[in-house]
Amino acid sequence: MYVARKSDKIQSDIKRNWSSWNFGQDGFEGTKEELNELLDTITDENPVWISGFEIWPHDKDSYEFGELYTNYWVAIDSVNAREGLSCIDLDAETLEDAIKEAESRTDYWGDGQSFDANEAKLVYSNNDIHIFEIED
Repeated sequence: MYVARKSDKIQSDIKRNWSSWNFGQDGFEGTKEELNELLDTITDENPVWISGFEIWPHDKDSYEFGELYTNYWVAIDSVNAREGLSCIDLDAETLEDAIKEAESRTDYWGDGQSFDANEAKLVYSNNDIHIFEIED
């Protein structure tokens, strides 16, 4: 089985093995301590905005945050990417066909598909398109 992922930092993605909400946008820049200080300021009158979410006191504990890049924190997507890294499934049965399919796809924003990078092998990369093989 083949899956594809679009990323500018695939090796970091593999090492991290989790995906963020909102494609990593709208994160918090600062140290972990500064993030925790910001989260401690949340009140009913003063929510915090991270990863495209307005975070209120009643739902603060439902978010998990991770360091996407040095001193850049985002909400981890544990709903659509439960298995690790977000991806799109490819219909191809051979690597050659997987490359053709992945290079022609434009729908790298899908919801609900993910894979564990520890159980997949990176078999192809071209710029920001990456194909992984997962043994059935």
